[in-house]
Amino acid sequence: MTAAAERPPDRRAGRTPVPLRRGALLGILAPILFALVAGCSSRGATWVAGWESPYATFDPAERAEFTAARGLLDDGRRLEGLRALRALTAGDPSNLELACWAQDVESELLSDGAAASQVFPEASSSLGEAAAGGAVADTLRLVYATRSEASPTVEVLILAARAETDGLAAESLLRRALELDPVCSWAHYGLSHVLLEKRSQPDRWSLARGALERALELEPGHLRARRLEAWMLAEEGSRDLAESQLRRWLEEADGDPRVSHVEMIEARLDLALLLLLRGEDGRAARLLEDLEGEPVGRARRWMLLTVARQEGGDVLGALDATLRAQGAAAGEVLPLVQEALLSEVFLDRPEAASALWQEVADLAQDGATISDLVQGLRARVRMERDGAALPEDRP
Repeated sequence: MTAAAERPPDRRAGRTPVPLRRGALLGILAPILFALVAGCSSRGATWVAGWESPYATFDPAERAEFTAARGLLDDGRRLEGLRALRALTAGDPSNLELACWAQDVESELLSDGAAASQVFPEASSSLGEAAAGGAVADTLRLVYATRSEASPTVEVLILAARAETDGLAAESLLRRALELDPVCSWAHYGLSHVLLEKRSQPDRWSLARGALERALELEPGHLRARRLEAWMLAEEGSRDLAESQLRRWLEEADGDPRVSHVEMIEARLDLALLLLLRGEDGRAARLLEDLEGEPVGRARRWMLLTVARQEGGDVLGALDATLRAQGAAAGEVLPLVQEALLSEVFLDRPEAASALWQEVADLAQDGATISDLVQGLRARVRMERDGAALPEDRP
């Protein structure tokens, strides 16, 4: 379990991530598909994200200070932001929202080359070379494992689970937290991530759904859990409800300092993909065009917009333009795409076209070029609209 940006499914009780990054209908193209994240209990979009939930209560002054700390992070002043977050956490040690943000900044700093002694000066002597010279994930795990051994509170156990690199160890930490407080929504939410990653367990989806439902029953406005809810709904085929919950999440998260700019952009891209999969090419294109100039998720946005425009206009003309730009070298998927389009548009052979789109999708999973990724996404869109399903790791 890492404390990097949260994406579904991951093992963390804290932030995107969702994923949540960020952020996929898991059957294909993980880099460009869903980061949709949030729990599967409620069947309507009527929840509200409050500021007085257990383990994440903010009074007005603390909320203002947290917003200021977030501003430092957004300005790229991460060490200053980390110090501000740690000061807030020291004054409110039960606040997991603050602690998770601090942990994520620690992970980002380590990943960008900061020395362990710079990020964890208090721990460098006690952890020695293991933390000072180890991999980022090992350093973070060692720091938080040491803290959980010294002070196994609910909050510290959850943070240790977020930093854990072993799924079974993360699950054990979260279950220990639930023994201390069975109604901790953060622990139930973290457990849902852990269970989703237990691919050897046949009923992992139902178990994860149950944990997430419990988290949302305890805290209906849990923003992180609500993102996971939308992703799970989409994965299970409830796309209209997934779209409703995602739109609600975007409304609630807009301007909320608990949600990063990256998460907001990834969620909008997720919404565009939902629209694209159900044939609303124009709406998807407009949503994507509204993000013009946005550096976050630029490659993913370009690929989604390419597909939206191709599917909404002259398909063969778009294919010709793509062929001229990218070329149809041996080993790429474009020739198959052309054959699939000919079977579908001119030869009236839907079964043959469906088989070819499946082959395109399979090949594109390992595609190394933008062309492969774009055409793989097109294949996914075509099969979704035709009601065909890709093989997925699902119970």
